[in-house]
Amino acid sequence: MLNTNLYYQERNPSPTQQLWRHFSANLAAMIALSFLALGLLVMLFSPWLAPYDANQQFAQALSIPPSWTEPGDMRFILGTDDIGRDLLSRIITGMRYSLGYPLVIVLVAAIVGITIGAFAGITRGLRASALNHLLDVLLSIPSLLLALVVIAILGPGLENAVIATTLVLIPQFVHSVRNSFHDEWNKDYVIASRLNGCPTWYLMLRVIMPNITPMIVMQITSALSIAILDIAALGFLGLGVQAPAPEWGTMLARSLDQVYLSPWSMILPGMALFVLVLCVNVVGDSLRTAIKERTEN
Repeated sequence: MLNTNLYYQERNPSPTQQLWRHFSANLAAMIALSFLALGLLVMLFSPWLAPYDANQQFAQALSIPPSWTEPGDMRFILGTDDIGRDLLSRIITGMRYSLGYPLVIVLVAAIVGITIGAFAGITRGLRASALNHLLDVLLSIPSLLLALVVIAILGPGLENAVIATTLVLIPQFVHSVRNSFHDEWNKDYVIASRLNGCPTWYLMLRVIMPNITPMIVMQITSALSIAILDIAALGFLGLGVQAPAPEWGTMLARSLDQVYLSPWSMILPGMALFVLVLCVNVVGDSLRTAIKERTEN
């Protein structure tokens, strides 16, 4: 029997599908997202992907160049450093320091900063004014300089570098979310919700928060780039991750003395850091543009 559909039903894509449609139309964004996804997989499975232990030394393979050069060795695809450690294994293992810890830092800073900023955005009076001036002072100081001040108080080390970078990023989230909530609070749709008797938590989570999503996305991607660079910079200065841990900034500092003898030991971790930050920025900018296009259409 012929099954005839007598009713026409228009299927509209969900907001998430619309967002993905706008995002996937950008080739550069998809390439950057693929690299980021690959980086996350490498970070998660680094103990099994690394050919050797990151600190294992091969006494007969000192400063071997990458395998595609004539003096290279296929056992060490990216070569070795001056004490015979496999660079591929160190870069793969270093992904946990250069991407894993920044992700945790941004997650904690975002949760704390967005919560404080949301409550500050709906607060009026002396407390709001004092908080705003304090944030202006903190944000006028470069993030790395603030991190150095915190490190000077707490001392060098990975844990203190993570604490310092987190404390530096929280005011940025608080300031951005506070200003966005303050701007949205007096708009018609919020006033209408308030007159309907909606509780404060509903106004914050269901009314205002969806309308400031592009700003939050921009802030998270910016904070992730800052966290990656600050962790690398602190490691480069010897104040963050300490040798022999294979953090990329520490590897750059360690290879400075060998830059003319084995330049690949400095170029490879530097290129890995550059590609990672570039992919984060491209994905963040493309996602923000896709959200804006979806809301305007």
